[in-house]
Amino acid sequence: MRGNRKTKVTLLLTVVALATLTGSKIMATPEHGPYGAIALSDSSLAYGSSWGYADPVSAYERSIAECNKAAGGRDCVVKISLKDNCGVLAISAERNASFLVQGRDQVLATSTATAQCRATGASDCSIRQNICSAS
Repeated sequence: MRGNRKTKVTLLLTVVALATLTGSKIMATPEHGPYGAIALSDSSLAYGSSWGYADPVSAYERSIAECNKAAGGRDCVVKISLKDNCGVLAISAERNASFLVQGRDQVLATSTATAQCRATGASDCSIRQNICSAS
């Protein structure tokens, strides 16, 4: 038992040392910025998001890539572009509908998206994304 623990510790230290020596970005944090985005597939209601990006293009690309990965396709488009604000996505599978709201007040944006969804008579409204991007 003791030898097994020693092996695991040695392996972990080796991985950390290699990552440090090679300049690996395994533990690197992205450059923090004010941009984010929420992308959505209208055909499948799959979605992807990004936040904290230094430029809007990178935020768009990341949200679309995440969405397309979830959708298994290529029909995702950015529905909300964020810069120093919040974005909320509510979805009703029952109604095959999405509700996107953005604003500076995260609580208000969330309650508005939920209210818009419930106004359709849907009983399965759920918040799928609730993000803020700030500098």
